[in-house]
Amino acid sequence: MFKKYRVKNPTLSKVFTDKWLVRQGADASIPADRLVEYDVASGNIKVASLDSVRVVGANQDNARVDGDFFDCEIGVVNLVAGSPLVAGQKVKAGTGGKAIAFIDSVLANDEIATGDGGGFTNQPANDSVTVVSDSTEDVTQTLTVYGIDNGGAFVSEEFALNGTTDVDSSVVTDWATIVAVELDAPCVGSVELSETSGGLEIVTLAASELSAGIVEVTDGYAYNKKATVVADGASTAKVVAIHKATDGAADSAVIATLNGATEVIFDTASYVISKVYVGAVASDVNVDVDITGTVDSDSLAVGRVLQGATVGADAIVNIM
Repeated sequence: MFKKYRVKNPTLSKVFTDKWLVRQGADASIPADRLVEYDVASGNIKVASLDSVRVVGANQDNARVDGDFFDCEIGVVNLVAGSPLVAGQKVKAGTGGKAIAFIDSVLANDEIATGDGGGFTNQPANDSVTVVSDSTEDVTQTLTVYGIDNGGAFVSEEFALNGTTDVDSSVVTDWATIVAVELDAPCVGSVELSETSGGLEIVTLAASELSAGIVEVTDGYAYNKKATVVADGASTAKVVAIHKATDGAADSAVIATLNGATEVIFDTASYVISKVYVGAVASDVNVDVDITGTVDSDSLAVGRVLQGATVGADAIVNIM
């Protein structure tokens, strides 16, 4: 049972009544300033899991190890922000007990990224691809090609340029769709990517141009929900989002097939999206990637932000 402390001194009373404390045992390592949850199996306390509905408070000040007893606090606490937080927002449990924004009616449907299609033509459709420069000086650069193979998987391959000599793909030989290209350094000449069998151009990077088909995203938080994608025109091209599925995860890819102006839901939840590959989309079609339009269940809300914070910094949150 949580105990509320009351004293006669009004200053001390305010301090104590801002907190509810209970002495609890740690069931595993718990970092400082993280949300904690009740562990049904052990009856002790552990770091809150993603989207937990068993949050009971926060571990403040010091990290705990398995077996430590500590005061689990609610009320006004410091919490490590797992997403940008602003005053007034509700929060929920993110990965590792961090506080992330609760998706309410304000955040729902917010734009994560937008950009025009790359207009790549002559998609290989189960073929290998070829890279070549029109300058003999381009022999130190590497072109990375991103796409989808004939089996529907996201793939990539690096091509070491060899000047005006063709370089054929050897790692992936069944490219279906090319969605983006990226150079590691500027080239003197133009660099062309073509399908090998027909020799038809897919995309060309002009001299000093470093990429095509890539929409860079800043603070593209999806808050551990499935993002959506929609076009402003008739397109059934494939779009790839590069994301971290959860906080701390490695970058991975999630693929969606556009359905014109009808919203499509990615099939995997995203913590944050860093890039969107739109090379296969026509250049006159704009693509929007948005936060889910579905608000979080009230059972996920653990408190409200009193003082916001950037990712990794401490926010001040009132756990209710």
